[in-house]
Amino acid sequence: MYRVLILFSVFLISTVVLGHGDEDHRDPKTSQEVSLDEDGFEIISSGPSKDVLNQINEAYKKDVKSIFSNKCLACHGVNNSMPWYYSIPGAKQLMDHDMKEAKEHMDMSNDFPFAGHGRPLDDLDALKKTIDKGNMPPFQYKIIHWKSGLSDKEKKIIKKWIQESKDLIGSK
Repeated sequence: MYRVLILFSVFLISTVVLGHGDEDHRDPKTSQEVSLDEDGFEIISSGPSKDVLNQINEAYKKDVKSIFSNKCLACHGVNNSMPWYYSIPGAKQLMDHDMKEAKEHMDMSNDFPFAGHGRPLDDLDALKKTIDKGNMPPFQYKIIHWKSGLSDKEKKIIKKWIQESKDLIGSK
């Protein structure tokens, strides 16, 4: 029990000190892109077609979703299996807060496109940035879940999917 209290104390302190991440999600981008034509008139694009999004989602479900299910969806999706320490007073509140914040950054509950950043391209860019920085899962989660980070093989699979998805959308 003493060991659990020490782990919980470290978890609590790291959560307060470190927070969830360095992204600012207070001002989400619109789902429409606005550009100007050669005469200076606004051209509004609603983003990729449904067919393109369906292709990306099928590739996601085939290649990436199982990785995210094991590594990300406990916080960024629907979590029906809470760990034993969820019942410790204070832990439930901290975990609920972290899961709520995680979904504000990126909610992967309903496959691709995800909710959180606005445009699907923004989600793909945010995922690539997060993988490159290696800042997920957050330190306070890694304290208890030591093997929760992505392996090099998993990173490679996800980055390949991201690049192929961006190519389908038409963004390099």
